[in-house]
Amino acid sequence: MYSPGMAWRFLPSWLDLESISISFDLPARTVLKRAGVASLATSSATALRLTLAPSLLRVAFEPYLVIDLPPPLGDMGLQQVEYDFRSGAMSPNVFYTGGVVRVGKESAEDEARAFMRGLVTSTPMAIPPYDPTSDPELVLTVRQVLSNLESGSGGTAPRGARLSARVTLREELAGAVGRDGFRIPAGATIAASVDVEGTREEIETAPRVQRIEVDCSSAVLRKNGADQADLRRFVLKRGGDIAVERVEPLGAAGQAAGVESLVRLFGALAAGGDVALDPKHLGPSAVEGLVKEEIARALRPVLVDWVQQNAQVIEGMDLRKVLGIEGGQDVA
Repeated sequence: MYSPGMAWRFLPSWLDLESISISFDLPARTVLKRAGVASLATSSATALRLTLAPSLLRVAFEPYLVIDLPPPLGDMGLQQVEYDFRSGAMSPNVFYTGGVVRVGKESAEDEARAFMRGLVTSTPMAIPPYDPTSDPELVLTVRQVLSNLESGSGGTAPRGARLSARVTLREELAGAVGRDGFRIPAGATIAASVDVEGTREEIETAPRVQRIEVDCSSAVLRKNGADQADLRRFVLKRGGDIAVERVEPLGAAGQAAGVESLVRLFGALAAGGDVALDPKHLGPSAVEGLVKEEIARALRPVLVDWVQQNAQVIEGMDLRKVLGIEGGQDVA
């Protein structure tokens, strides 16, 4: 039985957000902080990930940042820093990476905490206890964190970002065009990774989504008035094109096994369509490919219609422009 958590103010009430992350790629030798003779910098191209959850903010680096110290002092690495919104505690993961003289770890941890304090300065996050789910200006708060990150790194402005989120539906989500449609039941979980193009300012004011990878515990496709397939993984591209990557047959087709189930599902989807190939004369991989293409073809107009009908579902954002969907066409 699904037990709903706290609603986030910038999201519709039927979405329960577990956490959201935003990742940037930083070039090699980007200095994020200097303190005396030490520096906190990337040694190679590095992914920086900011994760926001109801109780914490985490900054993680892959590969780790290097805390560069002059010889013979040993260098150290910083993998991540966590900030507990309730207590204000900041917990850095600092470790030695080499050198002869291994001293100064406590000072390095203090500098990592100072880096985190710099990220949340001039935001409500800086004063614990803080609850992001009740922050009426959470979007502005996150914008300030990103601005602090950019100014703290000497103005380095990464282009593009990847957003990742995991949500649970409080209510059923559904859309339909005629007798075709989809439904995602209440309690279903969705994990999405979103590639966004643009500078930080463009991402904040007019984000342009290029690709969304979706893993869903259940997304049922209806065709000709009947449940036909359960989509578990698909990719949504800018403009509304869909690539189905994982699907499970339902109904009569789901009761069969292997290729037989795909043949039955293919026949159900293609009935009355333009496809003239006989799935019985195709190999398993070809049948599966055709099934996925037919599902994508059936789902696209339903999804486009849902976006047009719910364009303002997220506060301050027009999904038609974000996804490049306007009358089913890319507006880019």
